Amino acid sequence: MARVLSWAPDVLVLLVIALHVALAPYAKVEESFNLQATHDVLYHGRNLGRYDHHDFPGVVPRTFAGAVVLAGLVAPIKWLIERSDSIGSLDGDAVAMQIVARLALGACTALAIARFRFALASRIGAPASVAFALLTATSFHQTFYASRTLPNVFALILATHAMADWLLATGDRDGGLAARDDDARARRCVLLLVAAVVLFRCDVALLLVPVATHLLWTRAIAIADAAWWGARCVLACLAVTVALDTIMWRPPEDATRSIAPSTTHWPGATGVLWPEGRVAFFNTVLNKSSEWGVSPWHWYFTSALPRALTVSYPLSLVGAALERRVRAALAIGLFYVVVISRLPHKELRFVFPTLPLFTACAAAAVGRAWTRRAKITRCLIWALFAAVVVLAWCLGVAAHVAFALAARCNYPGGVALARLHALRADVPGTVHVDADAATTGASREGRGWSYRKDEGDDVDRSGFDYLVSGADRVDGFEVLDAIEGFGGLVIDLAARPLPLRVTKRPKIWLHARSAEARSGER
Repeated sequence: MARVLSWAPDVLVLLVIALHVALAPYAKVEESFNLQATHDVLYHGRNLGRYDHHDFPGVVPRTFAGAVVLAGLVAPIKWLIERSDSIGSLDGDAVAMQIVARLALGACTALAIARFRFALASRIGAPASVAFALLTATSFHQTFYASRTLPNVFALILATHAMADWLLATGDRDGGLAARDDDARARRCVLLLVAAVVLFRCDVALLLVPVATHLLWTRAIAIADAAWWGARCVLACLAVTVALDTIMWRPPEDATRSIAPSTTHWPGATGVLWPEGRVAFFNTVLNKSSEWGVSPWHWYFTSALPRALTVSYPLSLVGAALERRVRAALAIGLFYVVVISRLPHKELRFVFPTLPLFTACAAAAVGRAWTRRAKITRCLIWALFAAVVVLAWCLGVAAHVAFALAARCNYPGGVALARLHALRADVPGTVHVDADAATTGASREGRGWSYRKDEGDDVDRSGFDYLVSGADRVDGFEVLDAIEGFGGLVIDLAARPLPLRVTKRPKIWLHARSAEARSGER
């Protein structure tokens, strides 16, 4: 029974992740590649010509490694769904599999978090490890994005497993005071981080450098050993991604589907391809990512981390001050954020690998308060500290609920496409999905439907039966429905359970070709 109860905090994290999948089942454009690739692997298999990325390749190529693994995990569930009487159409199967794939990815993330938590328990005690799970469950961004099919999330899973091995491998040997006793964990830590860099996110190298340095400093691994295993992992991962992605990104034989050279999107691979190498070159050497916006150097510290960590952000500093065994974790996290802040284009997902480290430091503070609880009634300072921790945690829960309410209304494109399928289920046709809809959750799922996502004001819409658009009026079309999206949060003292109310306003419109336009074509 005790062993079962020891997993209770991890089950809580998993349940919060699953709840976010249920509340916001749709995916935005940056998540769409891996989600659609998983769908294509499951439903099209070796018929590579039907894969979505040939029509909508995105700005840079991405690896299929994560999608192939995810498809393998959910393939047995697909087999059961297809044979279930409860879902009678391929439409339902595809939509169900989208949710199942996200749940599977969320479970993988939760497992990595659980492994890190058990390593933290071994390092600084059970109270801190329980606090880590509670703080993670409180963090909206860590649980909301845990199931999102971003390359950053695939990298986060590997990095979190690696950091668990790092905690166990270094033990109490800070400063190199003891001989290494766990080469296997240290090697696995290096291998997992190298795999994350080569396959999914090159910026994880900013985690690899300080972690490897700490492993060497504490004599958990020798330089020759780290170089030998690291080089072998680089070659193995390169062999996998180059072989897989060169095949998957090869342009289809149908030349009419090739992307025009004048577009800014990736035109397809004609030679050997290493996707993450292309991404690194695009973002760092060419600095093209800045075309999607730039932020000041302090943005991660003053905006991203406070939103992502909420209560854990200030507590991480307190924890590092009180508990020396987590100071290395804080130093590694700060190193990562400081260096990546030099890139002008910044997004919250770029610092995902550091979130468990900062949360671990915050958990150390909570764990220290719990172990000193006997002093709370005798020491005013500890009593105040405990009160601040409880109040901050309550505020974190409130912030989580507020973020969740907003996020639920933030996918009008996905809602619009589902509404179109329901309204015109008996007359499917060709659909144009514009940028506003595509970036807010619209994906290509529907039997008998044909979709295009061509961008620009000069797109010829005369060949489409339906439009899913951010425009409320389009010549030659009539409005079927208007889909509301997030408009803001307002204080409403009468609202329950929080004095907050989500305001909505029309964001996406469904258009059908008008009768006049159809008669004119005849």
